[in-house]
Amino acid sequence: MGLNRRKLVQLGTAATASAALPRFAVGATGQNEAFEAKFAETLAGLKAAFAKLGFSESQPFSIVTGNVDYNGGLRHDFEQKKLQPNAFVIQPLARVADVEEKNRPDVLPLFHEVGCHPEGAVSGRDTTELMVRLLTEEFSLDPSRIAFVSVPQADDMRPVLDALGLPFTEKVLLRDEAEAMAARDASGFFFPDPFGDEYLVTMGVYYRLGGSDEAAPTAYPPSDNWTEIGEVVIGGQAAPLGISIGAERLTYARTGQYPTWDQRLGALFSRTEDEGAEPPGIAAFR
Repeated sequence: MGLNRRKLVQLGTAATASAALPRFAVGATGQNEAFEAKFAETLAGLKAAFAKLGFSESQPFSIVTGNVDYNGGLRHDFEQKKLQPNAFVIQPLARVADVEEKNRPDVLPLFHEVGCHPEGAVSGRDTTELMVRLLTEEFSLDPSRIAFVSVPQADDMRPVLDALGLPFTEKVLLRDEAEAMAARDASGFFFPDPFGDEYLVTMGVYYRLGGSDEAAPTAYPPSDNWTEIGEVVIGGQAAPLGISIGAERLTYARTGQYPTWDQRLGALFSRTEDEGAEPPGIAAFR
């Protein structure tokens, strides 16, 4: 890819992005005009599920951060430290580094991350159980298609995954700790402050799509048969324990449908215009 993914996001400027990122011809192949209707159903389902569990909805922050030194001034993640216990948020996001991967069907210029911090969670076992039950019971995802990528600290999740019918030895790929720490990409470690040293220990949650019967990933990154649909925070001090789910990825996992990159570009431009801002990172998407 030429530039490290995290470095691209940190730079996030029009000049750097336009020079470094390749162009992909994205046509109508795979375009599904019904996606947004299915996506609306996913959002409604998430709101109902969290409400049933006693969570209240928090209002998202602007997609424009004002910090042009990171991701070109576009919001990269939901505000981990500001989200209150037993609240959830549906946060619109845009990541400059994703322009480099816009030929992938599960990468979009505008997407939504649903995050929550369950009150009373005392370990990653609590958040792991919450994530699995949401995916399998509320959204009927097939457990045989779920897998996880993390680091050796995730071994503490063995009892809860085994009890949920997702055998740890079959379902979890453990990355080299130093490699995952250097990547800072949430399949092992995530840094809420991209320039900081505080991190969260995480498990990336992956879902197998299509007709493949491929077993859980044995190498990172997983093959194209898998899409990452969220992360479980299982440790660390940078923010409370919690989970996050990509709402578009969850829709993709449920239905196999997705919009093209170009279908979502207009929504991204409209959102920043509605907020009366033109962050430099937006130029990378034009």
